[in-house]
Amino acid sequence: MALLATMAMPHTANSANYAWPANYEGVMLQAFYWDSYSDTKWTNLTEQSDELSQYFSLIWVPNSAKASGSQNMGYMPIYWFTNHDSSFGNRIQLKKMITTFREKGTGVIADVVVNHRAGVSNWTDFPVETWNGRTWSIGPEGICSTDEVRNQPGQATPTGAPDTGDDFGGARDLDHTNANVQDNVKNYALCLLQEYGYAGFRYDMVKGYAGRFTKIYNEYAKPTFSVGEYFDGSYDAVAAWIEATGRQSAAFDFPLKFVLNDAFASGDMSKLVWLANGSNPQPAGMIHFGYPQYSVTFVDNHDTYRDNNKFNGNVLAANAFILCSPGTPCIFLPHWQQHKSALKKLINVRNNVGIHNMSAVKVLRYDRNCYMAEVTGSKGSLVVRIGSDSSTPAGYTSADIKAQGNGYCVWSKQGGSSEPVDNAPEQLYLMGHISQGAWATNAGVKMTKDGSTFTAHNVNIVKADDSNYGFFSFVTALGTTGSANEWDAVINASDRYGATSKDEPISPNKPSKMKVFYGGADASSAYSWAALPGSYSVKADFAAMTVTLSTPSGIDAPEASNENDAVYYNLQGVRVDNPTCGVYIRIRNGKAEKVLIGRRY
Repeated sequence: MALLATMAMPHTANSANYAWPANYEGVMLQAFYWDSYSDTKWTNLTEQSDELSQYFSLIWVPNSAKASGSQNMGYMPIYWFTNHDSSFGNRIQLKKMITTFREKGTGVIADVVVNHRAGVSNWTDFPVETWNGRTWSIGPEGICSTDEVRNQPGQATPTGAPDTGDDFGGARDLDHTNANVQDNVKNYALCLLQEYGYAGFRYDMVKGYAGRFTKIYNEYAKPTFSVGEYFDGSYDAVAAWIEATGRQSAAFDFPLKFVLNDAFASGDMSKLVWLANGSNPQPAGMIHFGYPQYSVTFVDNHDTYRDNNKFNGNVLAANAFILCSPGTPCIFLPHWQQHKSALKKLINVRNNVGIHNMSAVKVLRYDRNCYMAEVTGSKGSLVVRIGSDSSTPAGYTSADIKAQGNGYCVWSKQGGSSEPVDNAPEQLYLMGHISQGAWATNAGVKMTKDGSTFTAHNVNIVKADDSNYGFFSFVTALGTTGSANEWDAVINASDRYGATSKDEPISPNKPSKMKVFYGGADASSAYSWAALPGSYSVKADFAAMTVTLSTPSGIDAPEASNENDAVYYNLQGVRVDNPTCGVYIRIRNGKAEKVLIGRRY
């Protein structure tokens, strides 16, 4: 995915296309979540650049400058120009990451925190930095007179003007009416583009200062991409901020975010629609008439995912909605990690049709069980259906289905007949009553992928406390700490694959049908298989949607020819033709059972 040519030289005298391009077809990835220090360090993202650049034109990363605290997300910045050694990596690793992505046609978006700033050793001693032949500094005159520091003994007294927006108590609120503050911010923005190679900005907490200042900063630095975090569900409030910037910045579509939360929590898909003039149905949020070019849509971000604004519905269906709508979709990293295969397919459909941030939408149907709309791109059109309804749009057949899953389906004539559906996830783990740890969030058997099949050998299934069987199923993500809260945050949020009925018995060499339980289904509502204790090879076949256990230790035993014939294995998986006293696994009529032969010890 190539960026606009202006990305390579973001600060040019003749550049007129900045803030956010019209008819933009790219998709953005928020490549971090809260406390994702090891997962999303610069070196890790660089290693994933080949894959990520195939699907994302923009990668948003955390603030890269040194901030207060030993481990932090960057939202209490100390340095702006010089010290970019952060909790995610050092300056050299940062520049290598940005350069690597840029060479592959993907721009990196900086998280720009200029509403507030932290001091080096106290509340107000901002560092003096040198860049581009000048010295940059801000003193007490650049701190809002309404800031909390005014009441703190032993600290400098702020002499700036009152705050022009919401107060932030964690660091010093900067006075954006001050000419020196403006000069610092303008050149900090320019430094991020010229010195570090960023493609654009995500402005943090823009409710903290008036929107007219973002206009000043962008008109000076001229980033190709700019988006503000105006954390508010009001369409009118977000629209007013975009206008205050002179339409020199896009905004995250928080109005749509809260609509998605409400619609999926209530099961009412009609809430995904806004009626223009009281009668013309359009997608809800900022993406209807007026602001789709300036709307960056999302399902969750680092803040909402950890608070009471977290999306708790059908993650894939919600992402299907934003990927099949105007605006610029921003996919959240945990969703990408948990549903990578399905999201790749949806992004490919969007790209094949050429859906862009100003695409026209014709809502075909909206009621409690169904949102259906036709969306027109630069290369064709698609129809997306969200909800439990199973109807097919007029003029389309099953051969036109390009992507589908629980609660969503996408049709398009673009690209010819439908490609075979690849149901296999990117990764799979077996969890359950296993020797690695019974149902522990960070314990599981990682399966080996080969095309549409996953296999694991020497899986030791152990007896459950209240049963003669051990139980198991599959998940697409594991926790990292083993803590109980990771069930909700990681395990339950991943797709789960299990039996078609609760505690369904499974016998060696007899394929059992596999059912998908999409992200959001907890353990109590996702069925497991019941297997006799022993050591097995396990194969999950996603082409046939079946699971097969082999006989102990992966040996494929000949089945007994009648009720009286049987084949025996010891507990180490070795076949025993004439068993004597001891405990054995008996295979008879394709069923395995643990038996005691001879006297009881």
